[in-house]
Amino acid sequence: MKRQVWFGVGILLLVGAGPVYARDQVGAIAIGKGRFGYSYDWSTPSQAQQRALQECGSPDCKVVLTFSGGCGAVAEGQGRIGIGTGKTRQLAEQAAIKVCNDPTCQVTVWACNSPR
Repeated sequence: MKRQVWFGVGILLLVGAGPVYARDQVGAIAIGKGRFGYSYDWSTPSQAQQRALQECGSPDCKVVLTFSGGCGAVAEGQGRIGIGTGKTRQLAEQAAIKVCNDPTCQVTVWACNSPR
């Protein structure tokens, strides 16, 4: 019986001593009329959104994308907008252009969190 108890305690100690995984960093993108702002590597969505709005710097700016880990991008075309995320800048941009779905769409802003 004692051997089983010590074995269980040993397992609990090993599990508790495992690596601590950091939470993904958070980024955000805000856009307004002819303006944009972005943020990356924040601890919470609200911090990332607040910074993106500050960077955009206009009362008409709105957060259009909040992303965790990886990257985010916004593509704009004639009267169209697309947002996308991905593990890399290229994947996020491709996703945004695909969602925008117009030959005139081009990436206007992107941001990436630092790799962890």
